[in-house]
Amino acid sequence: MITFTRYRTTVIVVVIVLALLTFNTSYRYVNSPGNESQPDPKTEPSPKPAPEPVQQPVPEPAEKPAEKPAEDKPAEKPVEKPAEKPAEKPAEKPAEKPAEKPASKPAPDPPRLARPAELFSLKPVREAPEKITSTIFMFRGDFSSDLYDLFALQKRATRYCDKDTTVDGCDVKLQKNYKWGTLSSKLVDALELMCNEPVKTDFYAKIDDDLIMAESKFDEVLRTMAATDCQVAGGIIPSRNYYWPLGQVYIFKRAMLEKICKLYPITWSLHSSEDITFGRLLNISDTSMFCNLNKPDNHWHINYKDRRFELNYFTQHNERK
Repeated sequence: MITFTRYRTTVIVVVIVLALLTFNTSYRYVNSPGNESQPDPKTEPSPKPAPEPVQQPVPEPAEKPAEKPAEDKPAEKPVEKPAEKPAEKPAEKPAEKPAEKPASKPAPDPPRLARPAELFSLKPVREAPEKITSTIFMFRGDFSSDLYDLFALQKRATRYCDKDTTVDGCDVKLQKNYKWGTLSSKLVDALELMCNEPVKTDFYAKIDDDLIMAESKFDEVLRTMAATDCQVAGGIIPSRNYYWPLGQVYIFKRAMLEKICKLYPITWSLHSSEDITFGRLLNISDTSMFCNLNKPDNHWHINYKDRRFELNYFTQHNERK
């Protein structure tokens, strides 16, 4: 009994010594440098690992339908990109308008040409020469009456005809044929022939074939004009910026023919009216150079009537054929 008790006591002492040794060793290990924060795997529970983030399932792409085998298609043209517009400039401010001047009054219309005085109302400025030469010319055509030379004045006229005319009584045949719309050309061509004549007369007169004028009155007109500064006499019209005469009769001095002769060759377009063309050739606005021959004091046109005699042209010469 005593032996067993001794043995048990010895065992307890040995266990206590071993326990102290173990404790002392553990204490030294724990308090050694670098091992202060390490827990005892036997005494402290191991830390739980951090939960891993839950990954959302990635949706699988939808399956594409099976592609049909490519057919032979014509090669597509590359899509052209639209040209880039240049950068817009900033809108410019409108230039400031200068202060408007007060509206000025419109320029007055040019004064209308005055109507020239009647020839026989003019005072003579010189004596008329005893002998006065003149050239009378008229246009003879198919429209003329066969009795156009019933009057003495027409008998004195030089008759200008078309190139291919079939009428009798022509003094000069021109190089062309004319009609109503080209009588201005006929006038210009006839005047050119007169310009080329070596001998010039004091006066020139253009008459129509239906003019009714006494030969004695015509000679009186020449004498009166010769004593004045009037250069052109007739039915003078002031409707333009130059004067022009009616074609039934107009008389002009040699100086006016010489003025026209300097214009040749005439290349500018002519007016459809031969009368206006004549005024345009002269291009004169000086009233003192023109004088009127009033009807019926000096002449008649188309018709005539007195106490014993009456004459009427049924058709005027200028039928537009």
